[in-house]
Amino acid sequence: MQEKIIDDQILEKMTLENVFKIFNDNVFPMLNEEEKDYCNQLQEFCLELNPKIDKSKDVYVLFPELGKHGYMQRINLWNDFKPYGMKKEILLGTHLSMLDSQLELGRLASGILCGNPTFHYYSHGGTGDTIQKVQDELMSGQKIGCIGITEPNRGSDAVNMTTIASKDGDALIYNGEKVYTTNGPKADYFCTYGVHSAEDPRGTMVQAMIKKEFGVRTERLKINSVPRVHIAHTFFNDVKIPREYILADNGQGYVRLFEGLVPERLGIMGSGIGICWAGLIYGIIYTNLRKQFGKPVVRYQGVGYGLADLLTKSTAATSLALQAATIYDDKILFADKPSKEAEKWVAGISSQGKYYTAKLTHEICYEVQQHMGGIGVTDNSPVDELTDVSKIEEVIGGSRNIQLLLIQNQIQRYLRLI
Repeated sequence: MQEKIIDDQILEKMTLENVFKIFNDNVFPMLNEEEKDYCNQLQEFCLELNPKIDKSKDVYVLFPELGKHGYMQRINLWNDFKPYGMKKEILLGTHLSMLDSQLELGRLASGILCGNPTFHYYSHGGTGDTIQKVQDELMSGQKIGCIGITEPNRGSDAVNMTTIASKDGDALIYNGEKVYTTNGPKADYFCTYGVHSAEDPRGTMVQAMIKKEFGVRTERLKINSVPRVHIAHTFFNDVKIPREYILADNGQGYVRLFEGLVPERLGIMGSGIGICWAGLIYGIIYTNLRKQFGKPVVRYQGVGYGLADLLTKSTAATSLALQAATIYDDKILFADKPSKEAEKWVAGISSQGKYYTAKLTHEICYEVQQHMGGIGVTDNSPVDELTDVSKIEEVIGGSRNIQLLLIQNQIQRYLRLI
């Protein structure tokens, strides 16, 4: 805090512990006992880690702390860290966002966007110890990962890639560039998609795990919203990838790309839910304690009604995220035979939920700043940082308009039902 202007009596109440208390009061009724216990473990971890966080340092120094507890991801079982599943991942992302929203952004890119494909590799019959070593290094937080999908001048057109993956015996040679690669300048591993033929991207798409030392070059992009997270323009110039690092070849990369998007977008919902609750709760605490004209400002309709509206929306978004995750777990992830009907529904709801939640993060944080007044735009509370990260939430995992395009396509398909 560069210059304190907030009242000490208010500041002492604006703690992460109190944020968790109000969060629990709102969310625990939606959870079973195992899930509540898991949240209590997460909160204990966050409260222990919080004093160690130095906001002048990049988030990556904290990755090993997450890895020790199996908190780089919780969709998949790794090293016997339980419980796990999509709902546990949603709750993990929510808590880490309340702790440190920039840390959560970096964690999600490394543990989910880059890490999840290593689990898919083995679930699809992949063999060998190479990818297992990559997985262990990413999940332990000892190494940093990022994903390479988006290309310059392609944006949301993720399929029609121009990064060429040429065959060289059993190896691949990558030539091309990716952009908005979160963690890229610090990454040890790049889970990157390319195509054998730009004319047939679906039929020739490749997914490979590329080590930095294979010859990857990155240039950091200046993104003011997240100064502690490095995001890059990434270049592959004759980068040779040995066979054991190829996750999917000959069009199977296209299958893996879309297989990963649903859990990734659900995970992003978890991150967004945490930003919503953190921003809202800090605003609730402040406006209940800050007095103007002799009474707490929350009692004025212009403030209290606005926060009531935001609380309603935050609760609804949380309910949606938890319900979507429950269906994903019960009917897809843990099902003996995944339900095609559920897969179709979750694919649609992951876009709807990601769109709504990401948009809501910005609305809540911005509106809370207005209700808090000048304090809300200083570093005297975490709300301004949450507002900044909310901008990235609307872009990562597919921007707002690409989600609306997907939802619009879903609406058009309904004609088949009549």
